[in-house]
Order: sequence, then C-alpha cells, then structure tokens
Amino acid sequence: MTPLAARLAARFWPGPLTLVLEAAPGLAPEITAGAGTVAVRVPGSEVARELSRLAGGPLISTSANLSGGPPPARAEALDPALRARLDLVLDAGPTPGGLASTLADVTGAAPRQVRAGAVPWAEILAAAGG
Repeated sequence: MTPLAARLAARFWPGPLTLVLEAAPGLAPEITAGAGTVAVRVPGSEVARELSRLAGGPLISTSANLSGGPPPARAEALDPALRARLDLVLDAGPTPGGLASTLADVTGAAPRQVRAGAVPWAEILAAAGG
C-alpha cells in the first residue's frame, strides 16, 4: 500500500471506499482481470468483517449487483442472472442501502475518481492532501 492509499484507508475504513491498488506480484489473473491492479475495501458490515476474520484473511467477492444495476437490499432481491453464477449467498438480513462505495484509483501520485459513491469526492481529496 502506498502512503496515499494508507492515508485514505486510515480515514475511511471500515466503510464505503474501494481503493484500486497495484496488484502484488503473482496475484492470480482471475483476481486482477489481467489489469495489474486490484480493488480492495474493508466493508462497514460487521458480518462481512467477521467472515473474513474467520476465513483467516481477505475474501474475494463480487458486488451483490451486476455492473450498473441497483444494489439489492435483501438476498431475495439479487438479480437472477447473478444468483445463477454464485455458489453461495450468505443472508445476514437487509442491508442499510444507500449509495455504492466510492471507487478511487490510487496507483498514481493523486487519487483518480473511478466511480462516485457514498464518500464525497471532496472528502477523498481533502484526506489525500497529506
């Protein structure tokens, strides 16, 4: 993690900020989609963090919605096309809803907004200032 990424993580994690980082050497191409980067987040959900802790490390997962689609607030609202591709759905009850996570590319000297979301971009820029 770069100093920029560490500052943003310290300020906004756990929470709705996803950081795009340079992938570690040897990270499977299925994780990086061949891009050489990886998007990481520490979710606000205590259930998700506990599941990661019990698994002994980071979890690799997709979002609960197809790209561009609305995030479901309940497990039964998952898009059938997405559900068909999943081995397991952990239903921990309804989500709080709201905007998706803000997606920030921090592979350069300054953050670059990839997707607007729950954390206002002005707050990202202020925290990145150093």
